[in-house]
Amino acid sequence: MNKGKTKLTRQDAERLFEGLPAAKSKTSSRPENPFGREVSDVVKRVDDESTLWKDNLITLPAAIELPRGYESVSRMREGMARAWRVRWVREGKDEVVAEFPEGWTAVRSENGPIELRDGSGVVRALFGWAKNAELRILPRYLIESQANSSNGQSSLLVRDRGNGRILERSSIWSARTGTNHPDWTTLAAWLNLRYPEHHDPLRYWEDCEENIRT
Repeated sequence: MNKGKTKLTRQDAERLFEGLPAAKSKTSSRPENPFGREVSDVVKRVDDESTLWKDNLITLPAAIELPRGYESVSRMREGMARAWRVRWVREGKDEVVAEFPEGWTAVRSENGPIELRDGSGVVRALFGWAKNAELRILPRYLIESQANSSNGQSSLLVRDRGNGRILERSSIWSARTGTNHPDWTTLAAWLNLRYPEHHDPLRYWEDCEENIRT
């Protein structure tokens, strides 16, 4: 004779749950998130925000070499904010931190100045390492000297720095360079006629023109 506990029959077990509401059955093509919808919603929101807020912070000298038409550093920074869509984050005694558009970088060379490059790799500005360094913003169109290593003579050319193309070249090779070259006045007049605001480094660039309009 079995002295143990009496085993419950199926009918006895079912009677234990009488009066309780029947559970609703639910089918799904994939298992439900065991952590609830809130967790998945938060993860999606974090992913979305990470794509919207990508910091591209670059430290620059506080001083700026002012081009023609800009009477103060503050006016120059206002122009940079409009044309480059740069956002000034914080300012110290000798340097400022700015958030640049995606793709802009500061490339440090071993001997030369630091190059501020845009998203396509074009150098848009230069600055040094010292505390008293200045940021020098480069224009799109520039008169450059081209040396001939075989005879020491040099020529002048007008370069479109946006795409690297040579737009005009001097006809004289001379030992004199820069503004002392015999063709400097001729090329400067050519550049002034076609691009009258070429001294402004925030003009004629595609991104600057679009940002200023909008």
